[in-house]
Amino acid sequence: MFKRKEKFPYDIDLGAIMDYVKDHFILVIKDDFWTEEEIKLLQNPLDLHFCYTMDIAIFVLEGGSIDSSDFYFNIQECDWKEHLLNSRFIDVELLLVDKHNDICFKRKKTLNEQQSQNILTYLKKQNEVQFMPNEYDVNIQGLQSSYEPFELLKYAKEEIKF
Repeated sequence: MFKRKEKFPYDIDLGAIMDYVKDHFILVIKDDFWTEEEIKLLQNPLDLHFCYTMDIAIFVLEGGSIDSSDFYFNIQECDWKEHLLNSRFIDVELLLVDKHNDICFKRKKTLNEQQSQNILTYLKKQNEVQFMPNEYDVNIQGLQSSYEPFELLKYAKEEIKF
């Protein structure tokens, strides 16, 4: 029997994006396709690192068939900022999406209170930084041109088995 795949509701470019929506972080990696072998390799826990440098928050995901992927987050551009900053626990969801916007893999985790509060400490710090127009984007471009995602792990403030 054919099982219809769940569709990702937004058309996004290939690559990695993230946002905080309603009550959780959503990390999306879009590729042309995901093989069954790649999906099977994701059955083991993945490593999710929360990194913070130059007032920039970065999640780096590693493991299974996924090359190190970096996700940049700016609390100041988050529509759900107040909800997030007042949360006790942080939920994170990972979606792998193919070129047809079919969700090929989904995993969600609630971080423990210590992990959540540690991350929130840095996001509150980021919230207090005054960015000049376009400064944040320029800083991200600088980090991306200087470091491969796995090299950002030296700035890790929290490590999560995901």
